[in-house]
Amino acid sequence: MPAVWPPSRGVLQLRTTMPENVDDVLANRVVAAVPWVQQREAPPARFVAALEWLVEQEEYRRGAPEGFSGALTPTALMQGALLKREFDLSVHAHTGWKAGAVIVDVKELIEVNKSWGFSGGDRVLRELSAHLRGAFPREQTVRMHGDCYAVLFLPSSGEELAEAHLDRAKTALVEVTAAVAASGLSTNLAYTLSALRLRVFDPSHWQVLGPLLVAEIERAHVMARRGLASGIQERELRLDGRVPTLPG
Repeated sequence: MPAVWPPSRGVLQLRTTMPENVDDVLANRVVAAVPWVQQREAPPARFVAALEWLVEQEEYRRGAPEGFSGALTPTALMQGALLKREFDLSVHAHTGWKAGAVIVDVKELIEVNKSWGFSGGDRVLRELSAHLRGAFPREQTVRMHGDCYAVLFLPSSGEELAEAHLDRAKTALVEVTAAVAASGLSTNLAYTLSALRLRVFDPSHWQVLGPLLVAEIERAHVMARRGLASGIQERELRLDGRVPTLPG
């Protein structure tokens, strides 16, 4: 969507199939909402770059996968309605809301970037996303942050996380390493693999589930990365206000 900049007579002319005018005040507000464009883009491109970024973030919030990896982003969990369909009070009242996650990150990705450039690191991340999504086609895969992905086992998938899923993930990681080597990046890849089973009792609303799930995924993975936990970690959260009775 090319734009004419600087605007003439106080408006920015956007050449689209239906021409619209954006005044200077609104254009500056859009650019100010995305500060990084002022460092990375020349003035003529800042408005369009900022607008494209804002639209992209809204698409991610609504559950669109990111173009880089094909995975969802945490925005869909934290701010979007991804978990709305997973919320069923008739079940939660008795057994709690249940979810699981298989979590993987690439160890020392910075060393891959040093050896093969950022394009090499990007290749590793794309292969990791593709193989996880291929290994778990019924689940949602989320890119939690730079080099970390989580495969979510949500109620609608019909599958509960089990040890066999960890074996499936390990097989996928072997395939990732082989695919990267076949592309010419002869580097030793290592991964941190962790898993979580989470049960939330008496969640008040579906909107509380996303932040809780993201936080518990991060916690479980940090525990595994530090060698403090292995296998499937079990967690229960009670939102009913009751304080557990301590022994003794």
